[in-house]
Amino acid sequence: MKRSGLAEATRNVHGSAGLRGFWTFATLPVGARRALAAVVGVALLADGVLAFLARTPLPTAIVDIGALIAIGAFAWRPRVAATVLATWGLVATLLGAGGSYSLAVAISVGLVTSTCGRWLSVSYCVATVAWAIVAEGFGQGFVQGGGVGGVAVGVASGLIGWGFRGGRARESQLAADIDRLKRESASAVQMERDRIADELHNIIAHDITTVVMQARAFELVDDPVSRDTSRRAITDAATQALTDIRRMLRLVQGRDEAVGGAGAGTVSLSATLESLSLGLGSMGASVELSLPGSEISMSNTIETTLVHIAREAATNVMKHARQTPLIRLAVTSDREGVTLLVWNAPSSGGDDLGTDEAGYGLKRMNDRVMLLGGTFEAGGDETGWTVTATVPRF
Repeated sequence: MKRSGLAEATRNVHGSAGLRGFWTFATLPVGARRALAAVVGVALLADGVLAFLARTPLPTAIVDIGALIAIGAFAWRPRVAATVLATWGLVATLLGAGGSYSLAVAISVGLVTSTCGRWLSVSYCVATVAWAIVAEGFGQGFVQGGGVGGVAVGVASGLIGWGFRGGRARESQLAADIDRLKRESASAVQMERDRIADELHNIIAHDITTVVMQARAFELVDDPVSRDTSRRAITDAATQALTDIRRMLRLVQGRDEAVGGAGAGTVSLSATLESLSLGLGSMGASVELSLPGSEISMSNTIETTLVHIAREAATNVMKHARQTPLIRLAVTSDREGVTLLVWNAPSSGGDDLGTDEAGYGLKRMNDRVMLLGGTFEAGGDETGWTVTATVPRF
């Protein structure tokens, strides 16, 4: 089915579940509306010609024309058309043309059951039977017992209309299911893109920040030893960033069986903090690193999350407090979980690197910790800025 057909089905067909109210309705598809209008137009023309040639009585002609116009109204206003047809029987009975009217009402039962609400359809069917009985009682049927035949025609028409209604309801449900699957697919694709972007930021941002910081330091110092230190730091950070980019490409391509290194889920938190301590120390700050005496037993997911948070927090220090005199990195554990602390004293200078993230990094860290059922805190005062993350060990 083409997209336009699905859109048409969704817009025009509410299904049986959506047609439970008395005045609810579903318009016919565009093709059916045009066909109905054409048939009614031809019928009106033919009725006029026959009325002129056969000298049809004026009351009968009025009833027939009114019924045909009401049937044509199903193309645009089904509930109005059904209401007019159901009440038009009074006029037909008074004018003595109940027989032809009963037949028109019976034929239209299919249109009512296909487009109108459930209770309006039931009311219309009751009115059809009632007017057939009235026409039979007043002797206005075509032949004796014609009212029974009209009811039979109405039943057949109603069953056909109900079948069309069920088919269109299933079509509408199919269109809704396809739209839902499209939305779910788009959401899954967007989530995967966000995950990849998140991984790239957590894994590579620290290395790129180190490159930028050391490159600026390289331009500002003349001491050969300091320049050589900056050069090595730039080379190491750039090499690590390139390695991580290649690893992420393998992940995206589905070739993650040979992937290792940082961020792959097997990285050591202690090794990461030691590496960060060296990198932060190259800024000129004094770094106090506090690690447990023995390796902490924790799941790979927990350790990978703490590694990401440590790198993000260290990157923020490089961005916003490059001239801080003191930095503390600490990991503690107890029976409840593992706690990572990153603290830096106030910087004596401004932020030369700049950032446009507007706190997105903090939100990302908080989301990672909350997902694992932990707690996350970040804030600063006159003594410095602190990031604390506590997560369960398993």
